Amino acid sequence: MQGSPSIVLADVSDATHPKTVCTLSGAWSPVLVTQRMISWSATQTPGQAGASMLITLDMFAGVTTIVAHWQGGLFMDGLHSWSPDEGALAYLTSDSSAVNLHLLTGGGDRSVATLGAVPGRGVDGAQDDSFLGFSPDGTYFALVQTFTGSGAQLQVRRTKDGTLAYSQATGTMATWSSTGSRLYFREPGQTTIHQWDPTGGVSELIPLAQSWLRPVTDAGDDNVAYTVRDAGGLPHVWIYGHGGRSGGELGNVRSSPLFLNAGSLFLVEESPCGANCGLGPQTSPDGKTFVYNLGTQTEAASNIASALGSWPRIGQT
Repeated sequence: MQGSPSIVLADVSDATHPKTVCTLSGAWSPVLVTQRMISWSATQTPGQAGASMLITLDMFAGVTTIVAHWQGGLFMDGLHSWSPDEGALAYLTSDSSAVNLHLLTGGGDRSVATLGAVPGRGVDGAQDDSFLGFSPDGTYFALVQTFTGSGAQLQVRRTKDGTLAYSQATGTMATWSSTGSRLYFREPGQTTIHQWDPTGGVSELIPLAQSWLRPVTDAGDDNVAYTVRDAGGLPHVWIYGHGGRSGGELGNVRSSPLFLNAGSLFLVEESPCGANCGLGPQTSPDGKTFVYNLGTQTEAASNIASALGSWPRIGQT
């Protein structure tokens, strides 16, 4: 929340008046798996070789469980995602030799893909991204990333056995649709937004040239929200809804959308950063945040400083 460094679990049924349920301690970024369980990855010394693990916490019972452990510690190590029914877990291990994609189910833990190690280089915030997630129907999971030294950047695999359903050499800025099993993505340096589905393959999604940034989907209402920077470098949030029948560009200089609930979108305000911009864009978050009401198409100032995720996730409606 604004003015506090702590991570909290909050009730956002009324997104403009969030109510804190409990406060979490620790310098980590949890994944909200269910209404009561979170998970996170930890490594011995981030950025160096060492022991890593994935952990869950039942926030009401106070019970922690180690669900996987390995030797890793390098970039993307511990990136993970749960299937909608929590019956499968996909995660990455990363060391100096390779990045491995694992699938953990009731049948055991197995490596289903091996990619090259992540080379040392800078990160381009407009093109580089990493996404690991299950389709809403739980049938597939996708890894889309731009960092490994070799291997297909986009991979769609079957949840039942980890076998490959589709891959291509390049891909970035991906998210699943709200329902079914359609994967949205674009390619680095390109402005065509694509979709993949298991019956039609790859096709164009949006008939606009847009280099969208970090798209997010809501839980069940067929909306995608994303950031686009205009010719002057200013960020604007767009919504693509119901197959293009609703949505469009929202007002003001905003970025980093996240659906708090079925009718509310969290937004971050950005302003010019001048000499403090460095090599990045010419704007940066200024500390002000907003909640956009999809029903009334209005926004209000928010006392949420940042949002990591919300429940239900796609597939859990």
